[in-house]
Amino acid sequence: MTRTYRILTLTAGLSTPSSTRMLADQLTSAACAAIARTGDEVTTSTIELHEHAHDLTDALVSHFPGERLRPVVEAIREADAVIAVTPIFNVGPSALFKLLIDALDKDLWHGKPVLLGATAGTARHSLALDYAIRPMFSYLRAEMVPTAVFAASTDFGGASASESAQDSLADRAQRAARELVSMLGAGIGAGAEHADHSGSTDAGQDGAARDPESGETDTDPEGTPTTPARDAEFEDFVPMGRLLGR
Repeated sequence: MTRTYRILTLTAGLSTPSSTRMLADQLTSAACAAIARTGDEVTTSTIELHEHAHDLTDALVSHFPGERLRPVVEAIREADAVIAVTPIFNVGPSALFKLLIDALDKDLWHGKPVLLGATAGTARHSLALDYAIRPMFSYLRAEMVPTAVFAASTDFGGASASESAQDSLADRAQRAARELVSMLGAGIGAGAEHADHSGSTDAGQDGAARDPESGETDTDPEGTPTTPARDAEFEDFVPMGRLLGR
């Protein structure tokens, strides 16, 4: 049965056109071609983050996405995979790209296949993908495509004489696209559920936090002591006193 995948491309370039948008378009085209070779179909959409800079700032300080930002949130939520591309500034992603990560609910990325791309003036910035950007998405529990694609300014003028065919930008983009399609074909990200917070206790609705080390217990309607439920994120929590053998 033919499937239709939804690919969302997020580009954090500060102008239009930009080398960041050029790389984003190349990665999107490579992903579409790779999906087409499997016999499946694909729909794509691209969001220029610089058009939402003010909206992202408002969301960061108000903790609430405004009307113009809600379609961005829904697009991320509904996408089967995300291609995220940023320029590298000062050995890290642009502030605009980081603003997207900081302003939106981290659970949007849980289980989402993400293909990373980055651009900079020279290849010496390429390691920023692995030491600055990939860890952010690992923390968000996204499913990372193994190959991240970096493009320097020289990559957009064709392969240099010293560059092997295997290392050309087009080949790197195609390799990353094949890996993304393999993840989609394996069902990674399909129907991924956001973090389940249903384990939190109803008795905590008064907003009071409990100290896990205090030994405080709840009671059921009949007065029987019960152990307070923990957030799923802290299921493996061990009190310091127990670790020290006290």
